[in-house]
Amino acid sequence: MSRTQSSRTPLSKQAGILRSSLLLSLGLSPLACGGTAITGAESDGGSSSQAGAPSYGGSESFAGATYRAGAPSYGGSISLAGAGGATPVPVCASPQFNPITKLITCANGLRHRELGLTCSYTQPPPPDAGGGGGTTGDGAGGEAGAVEFDRCQKNADCASLTRGYCDNSSFGGFEPPVCRSGCLDDGDCGYKQICICDGDTPGRCVSSNCQVDSDCGPNALCAETGGLCGAPSFQCTSSLDECLTSADCGTQGTCAFNGSYRSCNNAVCGRPFLIDETPRMAAVEARADWLDATLTSSMHGLTPVQRAQLAAHWARLGQLEHASIAAFARFNLQLLSLGAPSDLVEACNRALADETAHARTCFALASAYGGTPVGPARLDITHCFEDTSLLAIAKLVLREGCIGETVASLEALAAAEVASDRAVKQALTRIARDELTHAELAFNFLRWALSQSSAEERHELAREAAQQLADFESDARTDDRSRMDDRLAAHGLIAGEALRAIHWAAVRDVTRPLLAALFDVDTPSPA
Repeated sequence: MSRTQSSRTPLSKQAGILRSSLLLSLGLSPLACGGTAITGAESDGGSSSQAGAPSYGGSESFAGATYRAGAPSYGGSISLAGAGGATPVPVCASPQFNPITKLITCANGLRHRELGLTCSYTQPPPPDAGGGGGTTGDGAGGEAGAVEFDRCQKNADCASLTRGYCDNSSFGGFEPPVCRSGCLDDGDCGYKQICICDGDTPGRCVSSNCQVDSDCGPNALCAETGGLCGAPSFQCTSSLDECLTSADCGTQGTCAFNGSYRSCNNAVCGRPFLIDETPRMAAVEARADWLDATLTSSMHGLTPVQRAQLAAHWARLGQLEHASIAAFARFNLQLLSLGAPSDLVEACNRALADETAHARTCFALASAYGGTPVGPARLDITHCFEDTSLLAIAKLVLREGCIGETVASLEALAAAEVASDRAVKQALTRIARDELTHAELAFNFLRWALSQSSAEERHELAREAAQQLADFESDARTDDRSRMDDRLAAHGLIAGEALRAIHWAAVRDVTRPLLAALFDVDTPSPA
């Protein structure tokens, strides 16, 4: 056990505090969640992470942790093809076709889609699938017109959904089963989505910029990847990719698609700036006008490699916070276009100022660790106002705010408790506090949006919420057994299992029960 681990607040308790605060901000009792969606979250006596995952405060140290190619390139110039004419890394060695998922699995674990095949599954799904015990019956039952947020005990409870089935896979069965809609092929999915098969149950729709490998050109694949804030998708591989799977990242976190290419990421998510369901960020360049001059961090005891890792981490975090400025600037105009209440507009203006301060803090720390002043380059905002309907904006807020900001708050809260560097702890504490207020804004907007929506629109938002939670949960469940370096954690960099546990707790113990409470509240259509 590390020196301070025994005095740390359990992750489950931190999540519970966030959940209670958000519920109170919505004017809802903490009992509004009914207890079923947060099973085990309030226990302080066990491990702070869920389903047996280790505590984020692990004591194992990797002072000489693997680090790819020395100091990273903020602009994405590290290529898997190597440097100086070296032999390119094979994109898919020892390919194996999986007849259930219809995907090709490579020796390194990468999964890609050679053909868009129709899913095959048990029709109808087995009557006991997803309903096997453990459900108390709270909210369960086969009500006509069930939506994808409904509790269930058997597949028949979800018969009103298209290819509906009762899914108990959320967090490996630690969540009560819920109804899901499935797909057979890409035609069942929406714009820029493909149908990924499961076998026992219908497939699920995931976002994608490609359907099959041939869409990506020569020497490229339509391959699975995580998102900067957890939602998995299928994206074309590229010569700019810094990684293909999370195993390539070592202590640098998860291999995620950042909007242009794959890179290793373990920064706090924050509110992503989503365009066509893909986060967009500005590159990093040498400049000194985006720095908070009041912050000074200690470099004592850090090796050059560790300093480079921390510089990359805080620069990436600066990029995400800078993108959040754009997200809130857009949201401000969206609120005005919808005729939203003034308190939502005022809260959005405060959030925009918060994110600007966060970005300056992060770039200042990146510059200190890297020894070179850095800041954001120009941000491409093309096509950022494609759909301004209430439904489209609410879907965006679900992912950017209700999930992204909640995860960011818990990440920063956990990282601040582990951090020992004074400047880093100060920065993370402020970020955690501010991101919580931003999450409050997102949930309050969603409550207002539901009150302005028709029954059909509320049904669609419930389906969207279920899908986004399922996407994030799927990525949070991904096995990552790497341990973080305690020395890096002291300077704000949490990685491996620790980061997974935080993501898991944020969605399972905070976002899911809050959304369930909101959708359970009677929200009649406006007169």
